Amino acid sequence: MVLSTSDIHTFQDDVLRQGTLLYREMPWRTDCNPYYILLSEVMLQQTQVPRVLQKFSEFITAFPTLESLALADFYQVLSCWSGLGYNRRAKFLHQAAIQIHNRGAFPETVKELQQLPGIGPNTAASILVYAFNQSQVFIETNVRTVFIYHFFQHSSEKIPEKDLHTLVEQTMYTVNPRQWYWALMDYGTYIKKTYGNFNAMSTMHTTQSKFEGSVRQKRAAILRFLIQQGAQSAESISYSLEYTLEDIIPLLNVLQTQGMIRCENALYCIA
Repeated sequence: MVLSTSDIHTFQDDVLRQGTLLYREMPWRTDCNPYYILLSEVMLQQTQVPRVLQKFSEFITAFPTLESLALADFYQVLSCWSGLGYNRRAKFLHQAAIQIHNRGAFPETVKELQQLPGIGPNTAASILVYAFNQSQVFIETNVRTVFIYHFFQHSSEKIPEKDLHTLVEQTMYTVNPRQWYWALMDYGTYIKKTYGNFNAMSTMHTTQSKFEGSVRQKRAAILRFLIQQGAQSAESISYSLEYTLEDIIPLLNVLQTQGMIRCENALYCIA
């Protein structure tokens, strides 16, 4: 789909107007320093804004600067992260902070950011938009919602991501990319609450698996137990969490492989 200049300006005006009306105050918008942006974007990868707002405040109280995060023990980082879910993000974030600190400067290109653990192309682009006001193209759930709602809501077929990417690129408000994406985020949230989930029309749409009873829940329970109790044997973990030893051992192996825990003298602890 190729839009006319008039169509582009009309769409931009509409989105910016909605962005002004629906603007949400957030600490990483008030202060767009790269550390705050990195932290918020990693937290927002799998978690809704209300939960992130609370945890973000706790996190920057514990680790006010990227340097303080880089120099912290992973146990401290994971303890602070606990409750936010998808705990491997805490490991990636800590590793990224260490790499940036050792480098001595924050990355300012998509290629450089993608070399950090847990940072894919969309997260890299979003960090550059919000931290440096760079004109970058990325798509996430709210951006996707706005574009499907405006351009494809009556389509009977699933919308390919490449078609959305083309439109996002065409309509980019290069005068102020940061403001533009803030508007898309807030407008997209409003559309979802008011008109429903247009993301279901995308070829990228997937249904999230249940957390209750999942392997992910069991791994989270192990990490929480080790944070609270310190080093423990597999037998102790199995007994305390009421999982069979046959269930526990593979979970412990995965957590070790991920660098979340380590084993010393048959005792498991946070890495």
